[in-house]
Amino acid sequence: MRKILRLITQILFGSLAVLLALIAFAVAFFGIAEAVADNSARTLPGYEREDLAQTLAKEVWSEEDYDFLYHQTGLGKPALDALRAEDGGKMIPVFQNALFYEGKIVHEAAAFTTPHDMLEGYTAPIAPLEDGDVIVSSSCHTFGWRNGHAAIVTNGATGTILESVAPGFNSQISSTNWFSHAANFIVLRLKDRSKEERREIAVWASNHLRHIPYSILTGFFSSPKDQGDHPETTHCSHLVWQAFYHFGYDIDPDGGPVCTSRDIAQSEYFEVIQVFGFDPDLLW
Repeated sequence: MRKILRLITQILFGSLAVLLALIAFAVAFFGIAEAVADNSARTLPGYEREDLAQTLAKEVWSEEDYDFLYHQTGLGKPALDALRAEDGGKMIPVFQNALFYEGKIVHEAAAFTTPHDMLEGYTAPIAPLEDGDVIVSSSCHTFGWRNGHAAIVTNGATGTILESVAPGFNSQISSTNWFSHAANFIVLRLKDRSKEERREIAVWASNHLRHIPYSILTGFFSSPKDQGDHPETTHCSHLVWQAFYHFGYDIDPDGGPVCTSRDIAQSEYFEVIQVFGFDPDLLW
């Protein structure tokens, strides 16, 4: 009997040791993964900052000028033209300051297991928005995976967006404040489409994709990716995907069961309006 008890004790202690070892390994692994993620929170330009005055003073910008300004400010051609129309381009240097801003990265809890990388005490300028624009960011990460965040602009004039935030919350109308404090973001716009069509997408999203429960499993099991006019569940990038898919645009390049924020950033349907905290050429 003593031998049996001793054997059981050895097995229990052995199992406990294995369990503790696995826990220690998991903690170390995810700790390293999070550290690696921290190092990729923000990408600064790998080239020198240059003076914009001579280019901004030109009456007409060439394609080379637009390219130069894009790499110096992160602003695409539509944003540069909009800012020039507003005040002669006086605000454009502010975006150059933002693109080259180093700052200190701090973390805020976007969800229990998901830190949000932010620039301490800094609010980034956002290019003039239009209805139907999309904003994506990689500044959220879970156990080292940069799952990011995405939203669709429902009113560009007021900076109003529709987003699905986290478990326990329904999709809701919000502001761009979360993105302007993030360590990075990209503003995207449907290429070669009229304002009216892009506005129609925004209106449909506002009417059909609000108050939808969040589920990271949307696209799997009994929760299909395409849920038509009345989705039962969604998450941030799925909400954006569903809005455009309704109008015939599959903005998920790989066509998998889940559309991620990174997928949206790589979609050929969009052009870049602004890039902040990403490499202007590589994006995400």
